[in-house]
Amino acid sequence: MLFTGTWSWFTPLNINLAVGVDGISVAMLLLSSIILLTGSFASWKIQPMTKEFFLWLILLSTGVFGFFISIDLFTMFMFYEVALIPMYLLIGVWGSGNKNYSAMKLTLMLMGGSAFLMLGLIGIYYSYITPSSTGGQPMQAAYLRRDHIPVGLSTAVLIMKFFCYQCAFVLCSILSFWAMYGKIAAENPGIIPFIVVGLLVNGGSVVFFGSLFCRPVLGTICRFAKWLAGRFPKLARRIRAAEAIDQFQADFDSYTDDFKEKKKAVIWGVVLSIPQFILQMSVLYFVYRSFGYAQAGYGEIVAMQSLLQSSVSFMPMPGASGAQEIGFSTFLKPYFVNNDLYAAVMVWRFFTYYLVVIAGALLVVADQFLYSRRQSAERG
Repeated sequence: MLFTGTWSWFTPLNINLAVGVDGISVAMLLLSSIILLTGSFASWKIQPMTKEFFLWLILLSTGVFGFFISIDLFTMFMFYEVALIPMYLLIGVWGSGNKNYSAMKLTLMLMGGSAFLMLGLIGIYYSYITPSSTGGQPMQAAYLRRDHIPVGLSTAVLIMKFFCYQCAFVLCSILSFWAMYGKIAAENPGIIPFIVVGLLVNGGSVVFFGSLFCRPVLGTICRFAKWLAGRFPKLARRIRAAEAIDQFQADFDSYTDDFKEKKKAVIWGVVLSIPQFILQMSVLYFVYRSFGYAQAGYGEIVAMQSLLQSSVSFMPMPGASGAQEIGFSTFLKPYFVNNDLYAAVMVWRFFTYYLVVIAGALLVVADQFLYSRRQSAERG
């Protein structure tokens, strides 16, 4: 990335004007330049309102070029919107044929698309800063660093938290599989391989994350990170990769040494994660009852939900949320038999995912404003 620049616009929400170019954006800028130059020569003597035409053409080119040099999602969306109005006027005033209809149709389609794009950007942002959402762990470490907690220490805390939850998750899923095996084998045997693979992968993740608290394992990973950074010497020198990795390892090891003397705390973390997991899995039972069903009991529905989650949510990875929605129809189709399966999916996912994202968004915004006020008070 070359010719980069970042200017803060609204600090509480981390909104910045960030620009730069890479190989792809340079190619797109070149193509856009050729098209705009050709359009300018072709419209050199356009009538009427020649000055106004080129004014709107320049504003359109600003939006197009700005879109391709954006390296921030908010900046990209802003430049995308900048190009909409000039496009409407250029077609509606200086176009040919049924120009008013064409201009209005194109603008409405682009504005509708931009509305969904904005919702998607907001969803991506809050998904990655909400603790319960996929990929949220790196952003949690970033927020802890903001509060002057070293990255190595915050990463160790988050991994330990995930380790405790994952232990409870695997334990509950194994018990659910043991209790439901006979019914599943008789009514829906096709899902058994997925359950087995899910349990193996989740069990393997417990072993992997637990091994990170062994010095030889973490040391090997850090040495590999140094070697990998050494393949890009300019970048490594710029970000001081070796020093950062050494500091990360030292902070992580200090947490490991401290926790070796507090093993009971880890056990309590696992024990207390069990009711958290059960409560999370219980949402489906209330959705099931709200649709008028009562054939299956609470334990059966909770067990099926835990097996579904273990089968598709191997670890915090992109796609796990969508996989749960698809897997819902396979695992729970026998329980929703009145053509209301997809409605149940939407209600279930609203309470188990989207409501968490909305609540997390509100809390993050409130935290950002409070943090900004604290910073202003300290500087004042």
